[in-house]
Amino acid sequence: MKYFVFGILILSVSCARQKAALTDQDLLVNNLITSIVNAGNPNALDKIVFSRSNGDGSYTTRFNATNLDFYIYFQFEANKQIPFSDKDKLTWDIAFNRYKVATNSGDTNRFGLGGGCKSNTTDFGIASSTSATSQGCTNFTTDISTTTQGIGGAGAVYIGNPLVTEWYNYTIGFLSPKPDIFLIRSGTGASIYAVHIENYYSDAGTSGYPTIRWKKLP
Repeated sequence: MKYFVFGILILSVSCARQKAALTDQDLLVNNLITSIVNAGNPNALDKIVFSRSNGDGSYTTRFNATNLDFYIYFQFEANKQIPFSDKDKLTWDIAFNRYKVATNSGDTNRFGLGGGCKSNTTDFGIASSTSATSQGCTNFTTDISTTTQGIGGAGAVYIGNPLVTEWYNYTIGFLSPKPDIFLIRSGTGASIYAVHIENYYSDAGTSGYPTIRWKKLP
């Protein structure tokens, strides 16, 4: 019996040695593999780089929208990414596929009550604190199949919001945001948010990382 117990102890020690803690390099490799796998998974809820409160009721949110094959969906109210599998529901409000923008409406989701309108002011403080009507927004543009100027100047056919997708100025491989502020109606049609697209690049300068400032209208 004592030999049996001794054998178990040896086996336990051996297994413990085999399961040594992962090194920093191992963790880095594992995280890299996970990122590569998730990059092609439209339901992986890891595409919000950050979403920070600005202390005035507004938020700044950056998306990893680098994948050409699918949009990244976002709900303002819960301040969270919505999976691709819910794209036909009313649970999301705005979506990004690189520089292209979709709202929960029209050809994107025929059940959606969302849409976009360009405010008549470029002052975010005013746009986010006054009514949509006072900003000239009584009608909202819904999503359609349309064409926009793509990177390199070639036309790109896509399904999305043609008004909001014109948020940028294009100059030889670089997108810079216009001062335009858009009012985005939620997928349920119950709320409206002021949105300014502030950047298209990550801190490392990689394209496909749209950053928005947003706030719910009173």
